[in-house]
Amino acid sequence: MLKSLKAYLKENIDNHVTIKPLGDKNKFPVFLKDIYNLYEMIILDTTCILLEILDENPSINMIQKHIKRIEELTNQQIVFYYKKITRYRRKSLIENRIPFVIGDGQMFLPFLGLYLKNAPQYLEEEVKTFSASTQLAYLYFLYHKDVVTNTTEFAKKIGFTVMTASRALNDLYNAKLLTYTIGGKTGRSKEYQRITDPEYFKKGREYIKSPVRKVVYVNREPEGALIAGLDALADLSMINPPSHPVRAISSEKLNKLEIEMIKNKDIINDDKLVELEIWDYEPTQITDKNHVDIMSLYASLKEEKDERIEQALEEVLRGEIWYMD
Repeated sequence: MLKSLKAYLKENIDNHVTIKPLGDKNKFPVFLKDIYNLYEMIILDTTCILLEILDENPSINMIQKHIKRIEELTNQQIVFYYKKITRYRRKSLIENRIPFVIGDGQMFLPFLGLYLKNAPQYLEEEVKTFSASTQLAYLYFLYHKDVVTNTTEFAKKIGFTVMTASRALNDLYNAKLLTYTIGGKTGRSKEYQRITDPEYFKKGREYIKSPVRKVVYVNREPEGALIAGLDALADLSMINPPSHPVRAISSEKLNKLEIEMIKNKDIINDDKLVELEIWDYEPTQITDKNHVDIMSLYASLKEEKDERIEQALEEVLRGEIWYMD
């Protein structure tokens, strides 16, 4: 049955696809080997663990637990193989974004941008707003316009897992912010490059969102935090600075620090505390300056209704080579 699947994938998706029994199975718990046959599949230069279900179909909750366990062991994308499937199960797999292929040629591989329903046609997943990882990827390409990279290289550059990098690159491709060619050393790698200026900025700002998850107040500046918000805008423009310092840090980094958060509103109003923006991603990942990067600053302040702030943001953006109104 897998021979026919491999033949179908070669004919319709990737002429170089490979499927072979997984080599090192000893690290997998016995209960998983009792439920699945395990294979290694390489498709469009992406290595996956292909799980063929042996007997009874596990529940969606059970599948999600199995995915988590296998991803911890392999750090690779998981794909389920079904000989046949009910309409209900297919719908529930898609709703839970669980990749699968079916013996009749149907497949849902969102990390590759593939959703085929008995015919070799691509249905792109619509991107409405960036996830934190996709936004970080967008910013990386914004500031490195000449970079050409594949998924594995990009994961190393930005500190993602290969799976997270694959999803982020796929989102940017579906948003028509990246293009790719098939090449690289193996001749099978997707080599991604961003579109040209100013279209990359203009299209990207439709999807970019504020990285600020929440704002708290602390009595001292956390180590490694960057100047942010109106404090950063004041450094970069003619706008007056706020009455208190504003800093940004990721929630992950903040959790490692022992910092008391001030919740008493009277103390907040009376004392010059540090306004601390907690971000969805680490701001130091994309800048080596002492303030947050320009595009993230724009994203964090773009909803402000103050005309002075809007004008100052425009002034700052106009100084960037990738910007054009």
